[in-house]
Amino acid sequence: MRRYETVFIVNPSLSQEESQPLFDKLTDLIAAHQGLMVKFDEWGHKRLAYEIKQQTRGYYILLDFCGNGSLVKELERNMRLDDRVLKYMTVCVAKDVDEEAVKTEIQAAEEAAKAKESSAGPVEDAAASEAQEQAPPGETLEPSLGEAEAPDNAAVSTDEEELTDGKV
Repeated sequence: MRRYETVFIVNPSLSQEESQPLFDKLTDLIAAHQGLMVKFDEWGHKRLAYEIKQQTRGYYILLDFCGNGSLVKELERNMRLDDRVLKYMTVCVAKDVDEEAVKTEIQAAEEAAKAKESSAGPVEDAAASEAQEQAPPGETLEPSLGEAEAPDNAAVSTDEEELTDGKV
């Protein structure tokens, strides 16, 4: 079994209700050919590098799956025949994949996503309230950028003497 990634671009004028049957059809096709869906990632609307079928924007989707060559041929055949798909590209990521290792990877990703959803909001709020409690009485802390979030131009000096420097 090999691991593949397929990126395809869907017509951006389609609504979610119009594009969902296409997504269902492709995921069902993978299951029907004894493939294993690892990840279905919607990247969203992006500007195209060049015009494709009179479109300047597209809705990008990434399919990460395991299967064989006949699955890839059938998947690409269906995309080629469907007018909703503007462009597609499939890349072989790994030639020999252990199916059990991939299944554990899928489970770990699902558990991490659930843990992130359940703990993301309260952790940030708790850290902010704890910092506020440690502030001196009468002062309020303003949110600041962390080291990783600091802009590149943060070291710009605003000292007027340095700016003018006597040179024109």
